[in-house]
Amino acid sequence: FMFSVMHLKATCSIVWRLKRTFPALLVIVVLFAGNAEAGRLADSTSSYLASHAEDAIAWQPWDEQSLALAEANDKLIFLTLGYAACHWCHVLARTTLKDTRVIEALGQDYVSILVDREERPDLDSHFSDIMLAMTGQSGYPALFVLTPDGVPVFAAGYLAAEPEHGNPGLLEVLQGIAGMWRGQRGAILADAENNRDWLRDNAARDFSGTAADDMAEIRRDAARQWTRAFDPVYGGFGDQPKFLRPDVLMFLLDEGLQYGDRALLEKVYLSLDQMAAGGVRDQLGGAFHRYAVDRFWQVPHFEIMLNETAWMALLYLRAYQASARPHYATVARGVLDDLLRRFHLPDGSFAASLDAESGGREGLYYTWTEDEIRAVLGETRAAEFGAAYVDTAAGLVEGRSVLRLRAPIGEQSFAAERAQLLKARGERDAPKRDDKMLSAWNAVTLMAFAKASQVLADKTYLTIAQQILGVLMPAYPGIDGLVHSRRGERQSAALFLEDFAFLALALLHLYETDFQVTRLDAARTLMMAALDKFQAKSGKPFQVGTGEADISAQVSLAENGAPSANAAALEALHRLVLFGAGRIVETEAEAIGVNLRGYLQQNAVSATGLLRALDYIPGQAREIIIVGELAGDDTKALLREIRARALYGAVVAVISPEASRLDEDWPLLAARPLLANRATAYVCRNRVCKLPVDSAEELAAQLDAPQFQGTPGTAQ
Repeated sequence: FMFSVMHLKATCSIVWRLKRTFPALLVIVVLFAGNAEAGRLADSTSSYLASHAEDAIAWQPWDEQSLALAEANDKLIFLTLGYAACHWCHVLARTTLKDTRVIEALGQDYVSILVDREERPDLDSHFSDIMLAMTGQSGYPALFVLTPDGVPVFAAGYLAAEPEHGNPGLLEVLQGIAGMWRGQRGAILADAENNRDWLRDNAARDFSGTAADDMAEIRRDAARQWTRAFDPVYGGFGDQPKFLRPDVLMFLLDEGLQYGDRALLEKVYLSLDQMAAGGVRDQLGGAFHRYAVDRFWQVPHFEIMLNETAWMALLYLRAYQASARPHYATVARGVLDDLLRRFHLPDGSFAASLDAESGGREGLYYTWTEDEIRAVLGETRAAEFGAAYVDTAAGLVEGRSVLRLRAPIGEQSFAAERAQLLKARGERDAPKRDDKMLSAWNAVTLMAFAKASQVLADKTYLTIAQQILGVLMPAYPGIDGLVHSRRGERQSAALFLEDFAFLALALLHLYETDFQVTRLDAARTLMMAALDKFQAKSGKPFQVGTGEADISAQVSLAENGAPSANAAALEALHRLVLFGAGRIVETEAEAIGVNLRGYLQQNAVSATGLLRALDYIPGQAREIIIVGELAGDDTKALLREIRARALYGAVVAVISPEASRLDEDWPLLAARPLLANRATAYVCRNRVCKLPVDSAEELAAQLDAPQFQGTPGTAQ
């Protein structure tokens, strides 16, 4: 991410101030930021930390011992946030942070702390807020200088050891701030106090609104703002770099379906087509890289992240339901199959990411020369394949081509040639894999496999989803044994909101796939625990974690390409209410939703996941119940009609004809009569139902009614 440098001036020798209209945090904001690790890191659950355990810099993890060390020795803290697949983290680690002068400066005046942002979402959210408030943007890696008690006085992205490209050198910065700390401490402490006040005010934000807020207009305004940012030629948003933004595209897809807005839907489909054809998608493997550096989706930053890739699978599956365009199903299947091929861990869970580098070069694994393609395919087929996938004038990385589909989608698949090239690529040095298992990311992956099982009618994907659940919930349906992250035999101690919220949402997706009622039981248990652990006060949005009061207790609502944990939690609560989860869940869901409306009035454009969660508010949402035997052909026929449509704000249940007439645990699952002894569907709102139907054609007519737009019959 490129950060703008604003009102910089020298203070003492080389300390720089960023003057803003809000608190005067000492800051410098440049491009990217550093990476490394140390002695106490060898046994970390984070491969990012463990890989730097032998560095010359005495890196520490963020914990009480490290923070106490800084205070006891009256030393500043040098803090770096990054993650294993971060390309610029690697660059900084092998350049700036290998400089002996930088190592000496850190050893003399600083306690150096390294954080894996994926393992510590509380720290990530806290320091991202600081960067965002100062610059309007944030990115990784990120580095900070903190006072011994943890207040930030400096922030930066990537810095060379010496001044470069108009940016100061890290060596000068470290020496300058340390010199000020020794000789002019009062100036730093004064700014730190202002910063502390800002952090305190930020943590105490009030998000309250009223039930009368016009959420429909708030949603439409958010859609209009994103529509104005559309690239009309290549899809996506803005110019460059281009980010995938599955959260936003999912929201806009639903808005287009809800209002029958064909123009909006076509903008979404244009984006999906261009991304699927571009180099941002691994044309041989199937998964998506993080983002493209150009407008054309051609040259990516090559790291592949589990959560973003799983969200892309969900997006293409939903687009397939909405449009019936078979290419979207092909893309989704390719994504999931690539996850199985390259991310699947022996225990049934999935690894966190794949590095951008191989052989010490970014993108080397994914790029090709014409000679390499000819060596695999032969002269004739290589020429034909190259005409479809290789642009020798653009899309080059160090003279090597990033494959992209140049012909119109669907005209030339070259499946056999792509399989040959994929096999040949497998002989290359593969990018490093971060084998850390993250529960929240695996929960999203579970959702993707469950949804694929529904939409693509593939039982193999259901088996994968069930296996993931077995890893995430070893005491299923109880929640004992939950972890935030695990690597091998090592697992993290802390748990965060995202672990509970996304897993609860995944369980609801899984229930709507295999219809095992214990899925609902486990989801309710998770959300009741979340209400207990992560709410400061009843009716308020959830905090990130339960640890340090000034960091973990914050509320994080903004999105960065995927719905926030608060959005997942609110959606899970509302869905549970539709099944009849009980008064406590209903009261909290309603109160939290109202509480967040004030926030959405100002920030809806950056919280599309929260907007989608509100689709499930009782009275607006739909309940669809099929009474019949799950294995019966008549039940399957009704389910096919439901799963062929991109229904929004709807929950689906299948109950046995022998079900109890009164289900106290899940009232939605109480028995209903059959028609003519055949599987029967009930389409309801707030338990008030249309006439029951027992044929696929009659159910389709009800689902295609105006309140159920978003089907192949209404808006494609």
